[in-house]
Amino acid sequence: MEKLKEFLLEYLETQYGVSKIVKNCAERVLAQLEKGSICLKIESSAEAEELKKSPAVGSNDEIRPLIFNNGNLYIQRYFIYQKRILKKIKELKIHIITGGPGTGKTTSLAEILKNRLNEKILLAAPTGKAALRMKESLANQKIDLEAKTLHRLLGYKHLSVNFRHAKENPLEADIIAVDECSMIDLPMMSKLLDAVPSNCDLYLLGDKNQLASVEAGSVFADICRMFENDKSVYKKLTKSWRAKNAPGIAALSKEILEGSAKNFDNENVRCFESDKLESELFGRYKNLFSAQNKEEALEFLKTFQILCATKVGKNGAKHINKRLCDAAKKERAKFIPIIITENNYQLNLFNGDTGIKDNEQAYFYIGENEIKAFSVLTLPAHEHAFAITIHKSQGSEYERVAVVYPDKEKEDGSETILTRELLYTAITRAKKECFIFGGKEVLANSCERRIYRASGIG
Repeated sequence: MEKLKEFLLEYLETQYGVSKIVKNCAERVLAQLEKGSICLKIESSAEAEELKKSPAVGSNDEIRPLIFNNGNLYIQRYFIYQKRILKKIKELKIHIITGGPGTGKTTSLAEILKNRLNEKILLAAPTGKAALRMKESLANQKIDLEAKTLHRLLGYKHLSVNFRHAKENPLEADIIAVDECSMIDLPMMSKLLDAVPSNCDLYLLGDKNQLASVEAGSVFADICRMFENDKSVYKKLTKSWRAKNAPGIAALSKEILEGSAKNFDNENVRCFESDKLESELFGRYKNLFSAQNKEEALEFLKTFQILCATKVGKNGAKHINKRLCDAAKKERAKFIPIIITENNYQLNLFNGDTGIKDNEQAYFYIGENEIKAFSVLTLPAHEHAFAITIHKSQGSEYERVAVVYPDKEKEDGSETILTRELLYTAITRAKKECFIFGGKEVLANSCERRIYRASGIG
């Protein structure tokens, strides 16, 4: 982002000699982009007039570094992505299935697919882990179909931002279903829709209340808003079938979304001050530390995970990982949990995949019960995963999770990442029990703060 900022501002000055007002608007739209918004709402009529007369600013189909459209200022390529999405949405047969964890999104899809198994069906999700979960969920409904990452579905091209399947070479399918759509950013959604043939039924599944994508845009939530009153397109599932096993998690998640959560203790959720973190949680790794084989160690990863709101700081993932790595050495543990941080298509390992490693090999599930070994020397970039960030946990679920928040918010405002969407995403990763560590005031403030990402969609 910093390189884009430097290049664009220098280009606007050297090639167009823009005024201070236009340069200031450009700086602000870049700042918005860094926060996840794809445009900047221009409220000042003086700024709007200055933008309209600037040769660096175009509207709609003009090719300019900046685009001013319907009162919003965009970097050109993001406006083009948005425009393609809006155009393709009108052309496609789109079906939306949204709802919280355990509300039966995949079951609803399975009911549709059961009657059309003789047709060409493609399944995908943003990450390898989410694709595997999609495949397993449908397999439980007696539907045996492969699910791919979006990169694999569209045809990854080495060192290219484009894919083999695009508008000129669309996918061949009667039905395309994509899960965990809240994780899809603006550029990827544009490229996905471009590759969908017009005669195909496209099913978009996801939880619109979850965290938006790491990169720019909250496209799935925007599309949901566009169609929420069209019952022929939009299906919202509200009954949680999982709630019977964890009614406390379901109740708290509802309160978080409503911004009314004040008490973070109930029958399935326990809240502690963060100084209790080590005494309450580190002992839970006893079964992993004592695991004698890869099967035992990998099975543990399904049962428990620490999820951190931040990567740095005393309560961040890096510090907790260091403490637990030290504990693992002390206990002479054979296996250490790891998470992949970059895609490797040759090894079929993807960003977000979790596994274990010993001194020589790493092990990952590549199916519900199938384990594959990889040499540690050939692994793509990876980190320890005793604790991972909440963002990294999207698309995953565990029997129990520990959610770790900071004790206090920073005075410089950098803790605005602590939103109700972040906390909601964290606690709903748990199927049975959730432990929350952090300052009560920080948690309460998090519930009152919402993610807002400006766009011209929805």
